Amino acid sequence: MKNYSKRVYSLGLFINDLLYVLLHTFQYIRAYSSGLIPWPMAEKIMLSVTAVNDCRHCARFHSTLALMSGVEEEQVKDLLAMEIKKNVAEDELLALAFAQHYAETERNPDPVRVKELYEFYGKAKTYDIILYLRFILLGNLAGNTLDAFYSRLKGRPAEGINFFSEIIIAAISWPVFTAFAIFSKWRLGKMGIKNPA
Repeated sequence: MKNYSKRVYSLGLFINDLLYVLLHTFQYIRAYSSGLIPWPMAEKIMLSVTAVNDCRHCARFHSTLALMSGVEEEQVKDLLAMEIKKNVAEDELLALAFAQHYAETERNPDPVRVKELYEFYGKAKTYDIILYLRFILLGNLAGNTLDAFYSRLKGRPAEGINFFSEIIIAAISWPVFTAFAIFSKWRLGKMGIKNPA
């Protein structure tokens, strides 16, 4: 049997990222409410990162939110397949490509790519894009770590993380992802759409 192989959190990095998001709560509220990054584009950014980290929880939840925001079902599937160049507006392409790059490099992007982002979108939009990236990375890796905990219980532990760390992260993450799953199932049912994730 293969061990769990998706990217997961160390306890230290999880606490660091969780604190970052909590300490920036008002910036997240401002980013979502300002509409500087339109809701559909924000969800496409989330899906582009999720495709790299392959978090099933985030794929389901953000597919639901993307559909609610007006993103077409086919485009959701394309983004989850890492096909960002299909059906994407020209002014979104750089952000989505950067989102994938940010996830692939485990948040160590090439400074040239960061500079391009600032030059194209300006300081305020780029700041919000990076806020969204930090947020979805927290969700992706927490979701994968929760699944790593389940996998360990089946005798297939993940490498690079111990049981103690998994159980703490799982205990914090499980209620959140359970609520997301219930919401997604209910909302997709109301929309008459089978989960595209």
